[in-house]
Amino acid sequence: MSGGSLNMSRRSSQALRFIVVGGSIAGVACAYALQDAGHQVMVVEQGDGRSNVYLTQSHGGIRSPPNMTRLLNHWGFGPAIARVSIKANRFTFLEGKSGEELGPLVLHEKLMKALAADFLYIQHGALHAMFVECARNAGVQFRYNTEIVSVDPWKGMVITRKGAKLSADVIIGADGYRSVVRPVVVGPEGVKGVLDKRVSVNITVPTELMRSHKDLVRLSVSPEWSLWLGDDCAMHGLLTVDPRSSTTEYGMVMHVPSDGKPAQNSWDRSQPLDEKFLKLDRFEPRVQKLVKLAQTMTPTSHTIYEPFDNWVHESGKVVLVGEAAHPLMPNGSHNAAMSIEDAMTLSTLFSLPAAKSHTSILLSAYEELRQPRCAATQASELRKRDFVCLPWGPEQQARDDGLRDARARALLDWDDAEEEFLRETWEEYIDLFAFDAREAVEDWWTKWGPAISRSRILDSRIESTVGKFESLYLEVEKVVA
Repeated sequence: MSGGSLNMSRRSSQALRFIVVGGSIAGVACAYALQDAGHQVMVVEQGDGRSNVYLTQSHGGIRSPPNMTRLLNHWGFGPAIARVSIKANRFTFLEGKSGEELGPLVLHEKLMKALAADFLYIQHGALHAMFVECARNAGVQFRYNTEIVSVDPWKGMVITRKGAKLSADVIIGADGYRSVVRPVVVGPEGVKGVLDKRVSVNITVPTELMRSHKDLVRLSVSPEWSLWLGDDCAMHGLLTVDPRSSTTEYGMVMHVPSDGKPAQNSWDRSQPLDEKFLKLDRFEPRVQKLVKLAQTMTPTSHTIYEPFDNWVHESGKVVLVGEAAHPLMPNGSHNAAMSIEDAMTLSTLFSLPAAKSHTSILLSAYEELRQPRCAATQASELRKRDFVCLPWGPEQQARDDGLRDARARALLDWDDAEEEFLRETWEEYIDLFAFDAREAVEDWWTKWGPAISRSRILDSRIESTVGKFESLYLEVEKVVA
């Protein structure tokens, strides 16, 4: 990991042993970053670890907002990401049934330059494969076909279905929505939630198929993120790059009412396309044609949880990251971003010049830094989803009229737009996009670092003194003997 203003070095002399439960993006990102910081990391994953699984089955388009892209660039992933990503230029809102353009949200050049990172689209499988490769190269151990069934937080131990016991200084729960580790840390509330009334559906179509339809050609090449606002439902689509062939695909997400029917919780199980379930009759002809080009769809249900009070077990040996800590709505703009921020925060904290005895303090700092940020993002994502899924009626009409009224101002150059309009439009986005996980740790260290450093010096002096007394005691024993 590069130094930065914290001037951190690898803590090989204070290396800790980490076990990461779950090979998710959150898990492998944490594993890579912590190993790179000088620690010893093992990832325990119940899947078989076949290198092509994520690439062949996980074509969904991840949005990498500036707050995520900036961290990927810090890790040196920029050139590799550029080869398999699409740079967004704007978000376009469309009336679902007619296809009328209601208004855009333009990613102005000056704004993105100030944020020092781009808004990108990348396939889930491509990003995951990239982290796995980097983690392996850094020395992370992967233990596949290993299902964890229980955790002993006081011993820092996980137990596999076959009865094997694995121990470490810190157990990281990165095992997603249906986390085994979460209830150990959070308690009963970790398995209680309210089932979302909507289902998120992933659909992917090769752009090669789209180009044979004149009205779909523009969508097959445009870097904009298009959002169709339907009656009690919505669809958004964007371009992604298939890293295996460097061809492009159009990744779609549809948010539709569940109608009381439970959906699966796994992204890797597709099923035949169901036009009625997708409410296709509520969308314009282009959307209907586009969706029908796909053979399958992957619906995913979502349980809404109140933000958890605890992400760190009282033993100071178990911590949650990613969806295990903050289960966001599927297919939002910040699912991967929050996981990457978790990984950067945790690894940066454990790159600080602190002693092994400060492990629980660093984990508490992680919890303190991440909880408010993720809770605010969680609420923002649901609010935006509900905004684009309004049922036809007065509220929906007011929304659409507001987008139409703002359209002319949204297309103005950044310097020509009214300050009040820019503030109203961009304030929440900038709060999300401008956040830097490393800077958050730096601010925390500025406040608490001196006290921790003094404590570390005192601990080392005590250890040295104890060591001298032990040596003296051994010499006396020899003389007496």
